Amino acid sequence: MLDEIYIVVENGDAYPDAYKSYASALNAVKAKHRETLEDQIREVQWLESVESILSDVNVPENIEKGLTHLYIEKGINITIYKLPIS
Repeated sequence: MLDEIYIVVENGDAYPDAYKSYASALNAVKAKHRETLEDQIREVQWLESVESILSDVNVPENIEKGLTHLYIEKGINITIYKLPIS
């Protein structure tokens, strides 16, 4: 049985699903913004720039705080919350 779930909130609106793991919540964000991320990667010319784009999305879970902030592009604020099930 799960002790916690993960909820993704984007610009104040929660995604319609809860997730069993941080990885599955992160994958949902990547799937939703796949086209934007692919466009950003196509536009850059240096490997360091690609790594910078991906490092803003491939953020390790902030276990201490229970919330992790991701960056896709300006105006898209995403937080993944880890919530206990009581």
